[in-house]
Amino acid sequence: MEIVAATLYSLDLLILFAFQFLNRDYGVFTHPVSTYGIGKTARAFKLYMLVGSIAAPLLAWQIWSATDPTYPVASPLYLLVVMAARLVLAFFPNDARGAPRSLSGQIHHLATVVAFTCAFMTTTEVTPLLAATVGGVPAEALLWSKHLISLGFVAVVVTIAQPMRRYFGLAERLYLYATGLWFLTASLILPPL
Repeated sequence: MEIVAATLYSLDLLILFAFQFLNRDYGVFTHPVSTYGIGKTARAFKLYMLVGSIAAPLLAWQIWSATDPTYPVASPLYLLVVMAARLVLAFFPNDARGAPRSLSGQIHHLATVVAFTCAFMTTTEVTPLLAATVGGVPAEALLWSKHLISLGFVAVVVTIAQPMRRYFGLAERLYLYATGLWFLTASLILPPL
């Protein structure tokens, strides 16, 4: 199961990276990733969301099944919420830049906040325990990606409002890449099922 989760998280990161080449109309610094959910990359965005939605419960099961009883019980639940939020994101596209706010766009924004927060909570709770368990290079990778996740999370919050809004796309990508790397690493180093 861990190989399936790792493969899905690798695919998730690959699709996220490919967006920059699939649609060069959107600025990496300025446009949120959800912008790829409309227009010519809409199918790729839906696939991106669905792949992550399938991977999240697999990682949740890995955390739940970990032999160490100190792993937080809430973390698998957070990942199940991430799964549900990503499914919502796949089927409720964001509004185009400058378009009036729609119900779909409002739902999309709410699901984004939920997904980001629950992913952040998972990494915050599990990183110290998992890093202490595995040690070495995998632990270092987890700790570094957790620092990047924290930095990205704060940057996303700061860049939501003007005048920093023009850097939102960069902050969001930092957060998404760091979180994806953390999920991939965790799926590989958690005890096999």
